[in-house]
Amino acid sequence: MDEEIAEVVREHGWYAANVSDGEPPFLYTIGLMQTCRHPEFIMFGLDANNAHALFSQLVRDIRAGGSFAEPGVRAVRLGGDEHQVGFRRVHPTRHPLCLGFAMGFMTNIGRMGELEAVQAFWPDSRGRFPFEVGCDLAVCDLQPRLDIGLSPREVRQFRRQWE
Repeated sequence: MDEEIAEVVREHGWYAANVSDGEPPFLYTIGLMQTCRHPEFIMFGLDANNAHALFSQLVRDIRAGGSFAEPGVRAVRLGGDEHQVGFRRVHPTRHPLCLGFAMGFMTNIGRMGELEAVQAFWPDSRGRFPFEVGCDLAVCDLQPRLDIGLSPREVRQFRRQWE
């Protein structure tokens, strides 16, 4: 798998890792830190094709000089329509839970421990994001907030599960 990821990153500049058996399912990028000097992206709760289309547009915007590394809400044009997308930095304690292949990729290129990631969020029907007061709870449930760090106890608990 590592060689397949590396080959796709060499050819296209990034790889999309689809975790369809997760609850909720999610998609994340691998390789942007190397090819674009930009944090990786992760997004939960959308169909993989829609999340991939969004990531493709974000990568085009980055290559054109844009950045989504800082928290905020930005308009992103997809298929002629403008969509509001929220961004928050993923806390490093969350990396092993969701970004395993990205961590492995960084280790394989000699940059162990340097992974950075940004979570992309989609809004509820009223335009509110999971990091905003009043967001629809069903939308919040589909988008776990990775910008909130785990406590030392939670980290120990998850480490025991991985071993």
